[in-house]
Amino acid sequence: MKTPRLIALGLTLALGTAAAQQPVELQFWTWYLSPKFDNYIKSTIDAFQKANPGITVKWFDKQDSMVQDFISSVNLGGAPDVINLNIDETAKAAQNGFLRDVGSLTPMATLTATYYPQSIKNFSTGGKVYGYPWYGWLNEGVMLYNPDLFKKAGVTRVPRTTSELLTLAKTVKDKTGAYAWVPALKDPNTASFLGYFYAEGLPIYDASGKAAFNTAQHAALLQQYVNLYKGGYIPEDAIRREAFQVATELYAQNRVALIVGGPQALTRIKDANPGLYGKTQVTEAPLGKAGVQTGGSMDLVVPTASKHPAEAAKLAAFFTNNANQIAFAKVVPVVPTTRAAQTDALFKAGGTDPIAKATGLVGASGRYINPGYAAPTNSDDLYKNLNDNIEAALLGKKTAQVALNDAVAYWNANMKK
Repeated sequence: MKTPRLIALGLTLALGTAAAQQPVELQFWTWYLSPKFDNYIKSTIDAFQKANPGITVKWFDKQDSMVQDFISSVNLGGAPDVINLNIDETAKAAQNGFLRDVGSLTPMATLTATYYPQSIKNFSTGGKVYGYPWYGWLNEGVMLYNPDLFKKAGVTRVPRTTSELLTLAKTVKDKTGAYAWVPALKDPNTASFLGYFYAEGLPIYDASGKAAFNTAQHAALLQQYVNLYKGGYIPEDAIRREAFQVATELYAQNRVALIVGGPQALTRIKDANPGLYGKTQVTEAPLGKAGVQTGGSMDLVVPTASKHPAEAAKLAAFFTNNANQIAFAKVVPVVPTTRAAQTDALFKAGGTDPIAKATGLVGASGRYINPGYAAPTNSDDLYKNLNDNIEAALLGKKTAQVALNDAVAYWNANMKK
């Protein structure tokens, strides 16, 4: 006959097993991935659910309203279980106490064995990690160029530095009528010139954390772009539209000689001008004096308000593991953030196909993904101010030095860390 203690123990174990087997539904939000990547997301969710019976995933793709919807869900006392954010938004959410420390959900040894050190650092705040690194991109990436325009311009050596690229702008335009390239002067919701400053080894902040991108060296670099713009060596549209859009359109029309950026541009060129796509050459991107690649990344985070953090962590880790990041890179030329990606066969493919070559050059380079500087929590407001001042300099309404002085003054009066 069983003793009361054994009966009690048996009941406890039975209840624990029953609790463990209770079905769990996770709410999963991504950002701008539907409808283009529906097949990939849905098939990965299916694989996760098969590997984790008892857990179902309800997927929502958010777009313009992502951040506001997240904040609203927190204020209403709930939140999704897993959310796809970028580096800046992860830092803001972590500072506001909205996110769980993923180091408390997944052993740090597992995180450091899975992801590049810099990728983990990109999603760390206050000594804690708040995101599972997912796909990324490199701002410099690769350089793709039209060999016919290079030949017509008499260019026999591709530019290897930003300085050489700036010089090339005049040579190509004067000899061919085409633009050399389209720099990102003031892309919306970013601060392109901070990236240019960082790439040249110029500081964004001083030792006390104040904005400091208005030295004579910063102004001199901006002035080079101002001179090119005023001289007609940069398309006028570059201050009104996203540089990537302008560049891919003009390149396909043989009106731009080269593009510096990710392999994504090649997909558009292949569709718009297959003949030019076949001729296009791909090589390493020219870099600034600092010799660095800047870039960004997405992650998957687990909100503090999630009612199923353990299961949410499983989903986030599953989507961001090496196999699934490589699978995503086969669908679209993203840069995986997993250590194992650097030796994957996908990025060792030979041949002359431009997309394959570009993917091989950047796909194994996730270790370089680095935003270059920490964005303030109110970055949207500050970036707009900087971009407005950059435009004022380009249009001759302010000198380069005054434009940067005004931007730095505004930043230091309004910046929230």
